[in-house]
Amino acid sequence: MPSVSIASSRDIAVIGGGIVGLWTAFLAARQGLSVTLLEKRTIGAGASGGLLGALMPHQPTGWNAKKQFQLEGLLSLEAEIEDIESLTGLRAGYRRCGRLMPIRHAEKRRLSEQWARASQESWPAPFRWQVTDETPDPGWLPQDQMQHGANIDSLSARVDPRALIAALHEAVTQSGIEMLENTEVSSVENRAVTLTDGSVLAAGRAILTAGWESFDLIDSLSGRGVKGQAALLCPARPVDPSAPILYDNGTYVIAHENGLVAIGSTSENEFDDPASTDEKLEAVIAHAMEICPALEDAEIIERWAGIRPRADGREPLVGPLPGHDDLLVATGGFKISFAIAHLMARAVLMQACGKTPDFLPDQFLPENRIKPRTG
Repeated sequence: MPSVSIASSRDIAVIGGGIVGLWTAFLAARQGLSVTLLEKRTIGAGASGGLLGALMPHQPTGWNAKKQFQLEGLLSLEAEIEDIESLTGLRAGYRRCGRLMPIRHAEKRRLSEQWARASQESWPAPFRWQVTDETPDPGWLPQDQMQHGANIDSLSARVDPRALIAALHEAVTQSGIEMLENTEVSSVENRAVTLTDGSVLAAGRAILTAGWESFDLIDSLSGRGVKGQAALLCPARPVDPSAPILYDNGTYVIAHENGLVAIGSTSENEFDDPASTDEKLEAVIAHAMEICPALEDAEIIERWAGIRPRADGREPLVGPLPGHDDLLVATGGFKISFAIAHLMARAVLMQACGKTPDFLPDQFLPENRIKPRTG
């Protein structure tokens, strides 16, 4: 049976309706491009629909292009979110709350003091990394959890992932973008996006933003999904929503504007069921309750699991795919996707229009990490 066109030709087809895909579609429409957004399930159904929303910088030592890119994302995201909130009237739960991290051993204290000094050169004022010997809030992190003090950074922020996805979804809707949910793509070739039902969407450029499932759609893409589990708690007593992100040995405790607290997360390279939660999450919750008195008697109201995209080499992949005509990719942000998704979108759209984004690190370019197809 021959394929049939499902729509007139579009300037851009965005494949994947998570955080990167929504930013890409929205910014493309703002540039006057015609856009179709295709999502295999529903908007934000993957890892973008999670619970945490931590927006945290790397340590400020060993500065490189990747860290600079993330810094620019952290600095610019607030204004971008304000624009989305102004357009839609929806709140995204953003706050620059900072981060608090107990120091467990002497060597970490030595490194922490190096990070504090380096932040004065790598980060713009007033953002700094500091080391303290006194807890700023014993109800959030007690003194006995700080054997060698604690790190505090004033650059970190948090957002409510689902609230931001909802606001972006509304912004995309208001922009007149065609959205096709429950629509699965089987292949992308020669300006044609073929769906699993055999129908075809013609597009000048296709941009693949399908998270970890991008790696299965295109053979030359190298990466994997990493499972994360998280939980949402309702504290027995009100928690200050301005409390800093509490981070300790892979465990996050994040107070949100709605009075709830998100706990996470695991990083699992091997898993049988991407959507199930288990004893690994229970261990994270137990650790969070151990270090944070504010969680005493808190009620667990949701347990969640999802798969984050991690490209081989850890750095995201952003740009044209070698050996594929008119196909670009923007994925692999792993744990920092929410902090840099808007910059990934801006960069890949520049590339789709034949421009070179000078703010994009060379190691993010697929041409530097993927061999072109032959034969």
